Amino acid sequence: MKLWRFLISIEVCLALLAMVCIAMAAGSFGLSGEYAAAINAMPLFTWLREVPPEISWWLWLTLVLLALLAINTVLCSSDTVWSRWGKGGVLSLLAPQLIHAGFLLIVLAHLLSANGSSVQQLVVQEGSLASFPSGRQFGVAGISVTTSPTGMPSRFSSELVTDLQNPASRVVISPNQPWFFNGYGVYIKQAEEYPFRRALLELHREPGAGMALAGALLFSVGNIVLLVIRSKNREVEQVAAKL
Repeated sequence: MKLWRFLISIEVCLALLAMVCIAMAAGSFGLSGEYAAAINAMPLFTWLREVPPEISWWLWLTLVLLALLAINTVLCSSDTVWSRWGKGGVLSLLAPQLIHAGFLLIVLAHLLSANGSSVQQLVVQEGSLASFPSGRQFGVAGISVTTSPTGMPSRFSSELVTDLQNPASRVVISPNQPWFFNGYGVYIKQAEEYPFRRALLELHREPGAGMALAGALLFSVGNIVLLVIRSKNREVEQVAAKL
């Protein structure tokens, strides 16, 4: 019983969180050179397989600590539901579980992206073709660039032909308006008009993005519900104290 109480305790949770922060801070400040540049250019698990352990130790340690934190979260939730089921309001019971579920989904989403994400940059011109890693092609019908008085690009966009079999099927992308297709996001990162119109496109795949969004929503809803419940309980206590 003492071991169980230790495993589900908030103290263990806080200690693991503190160690995660320390490990990531140590690695972030100590990482430099080609390894630091490569970590943002490839999936995390690919980076871990290719980098020597003496460089990547902090990320391996972080993964272990996150796994222990996830186990602590699952055990804590199961103990709470088991011990408090039928003994209080449904919302007060479920709110912490929504927070826990949101956290677990966010962790799982990052693991999915760490294994299957990809980033590819392409320099394209008007009238050229570009390809997804799968081989599916799309066309660059036009590139629009607005320059400032100093001659620097201030606004730019690109019109893409999304289906080469149907040239009328088009979409316009801008820095805050990418095109999403089969799990890929096509972003325009830069464009220039001289010596000829060309643009830098980025093909970005994040398989865990949807799950991360769902986890963030659950986490937020759980915190809001918990805040409302505690606020109401405090009001009731204040009224009771006045009586």
